[in-house]
Amino acid sequence: MILGIIINRWQDIKQNTDINLDLFLEIIDFCLNGSYSSYKGKFFRQIHGTAMGNLLSPTIADLVMESLLENVARKIDFPVPVLKKYVDDLILALPPDRVTGVLNIFNSFNNNIQFTIELEKDRKIPFLDMVLIRQTDQTIRTEWYSKPMASGRLLDFHSCHPLHLKMNTIANFIQRVRQFTTNSPKVAANITINELLRRNHYPAALRHRLLNGNIRNTERNTRNSSDDGGTVVYKPMLFVNDLTQRLSKALKAAFLNITLASRYGNTASRIFTNMKDTISPEMRHNVIYRIPCNDCEASYVGLTTTQLKKRISSHRSTINEMERLRGKNDDDPSTQFDLERLKEKTALLYHSIVANHNFNLEKTKIIDQHTRKLALPILEVCHIVNTKHAVNKRSDVDNLSSIYAGVLHTLNKQIPTQNTHTPANETQ
Repeated sequence: MILGIIINRWQDIKQNTDINLDLFLEIIDFCLNGSYSSYKGKFFRQIHGTAMGNLLSPTIADLVMESLLENVARKIDFPVPVLKKYVDDLILALPPDRVTGVLNIFNSFNNNIQFTIELEKDRKIPFLDMVLIRQTDQTIRTEWYSKPMASGRLLDFHSCHPLHLKMNTIANFIQRVRQFTTNSPKVAANITINELLRRNHYPAALRHRLLNGNIRNTERNTRNSSDDGGTVVYKPMLFVNDLTQRLSKALKAAFLNITLASRYGNTASRIFTNMKDTISPEMRHNVIYRIPCNDCEASYVGLTTTQLKKRISSHRSTINEMERLRGKNDDDPSTQFDLERLKEKTALLYHSIVANHNFNLEKTKIIDQHTRKLALPILEVCHIVNTKHAVNKRSDVDNLSSIYAGVLHTLNKQIPTQNTHTPANETQ
């Protein structure tokens, strides 16, 4: 259907692209039909509509709705005084005896696009986040609206969040209610606001000050440059009540261009069951891994930003090359040269060649991972220092800060047997 809509609207679309129609349709078809997901080892393809998260979805939905309204407008044989659209939500003013007929016209456009209807009740009808109220003089007034199924929960006053975040959330909520309430006494909106704040445990005195606007703006400074003209740098930190506020204040006094951005431990991903397939260890990227030696207690610690299986494949290729050279005549100068060249590639190969040992690639373990690539080298150095009998080169840890080195040394003394246990974040 969407391809036909694009063809019909090509005269308007082509003004915004240099691609010809055939190639444009091919690209759109590939983007729409190439959506798939996996669950419990099975792959599923999108059959109807566009996938959630697809960047094309909003544009495609808008194109379809515009085409649908044009189609409906041609079939309705009487003027519609009011027809407003927001994405796929519509509000219409129709004669009572024409409602069913118009609904049938909408639903005849496509079997996969079916509308339901909600009629005015007591001169009221909800639309988006408002309820429209038709008054006796046929003017419209609005009130802020929440669905009956809404929980009424806002950011609770006793939640583990900084005060400025709670205040800004409430300030935005109050502004929203008041903006959506028109041609109505301010008292009615204040009653609604006060009740929701009370249910979310905001103190009476604070509620009174918020409703009367007698409170200092606590919105966090969102400037893009510091007082001295430099760029502000945001550093994420786990929020710990009282401690984070003190650190933020101390940093602001000492470093004008650094601002702490709080993050929170209780995220949705920790509370709700993950419905996606677990990524197998060999398919993960941005990880720190460890490979044990088969012939001694040594191990090699490395990092990879690509999939782990690709990095292991690279190790396997160089080990195979080493084995091939070992099988040749040791007196051959070219063989010795090639072995010396391999020794310089990685500490794993150096240990294998010098000690004549073999590493067990099948027992490779992920010992850490991070979404930020810049953090990986630091993590790798820390794990190298914290791993007994690591074969990694000394130059790998030369840049480690003396502060971190001291902390890791203390941890190693306190937990002397840590390498004999599987770390909590380690994955087979």
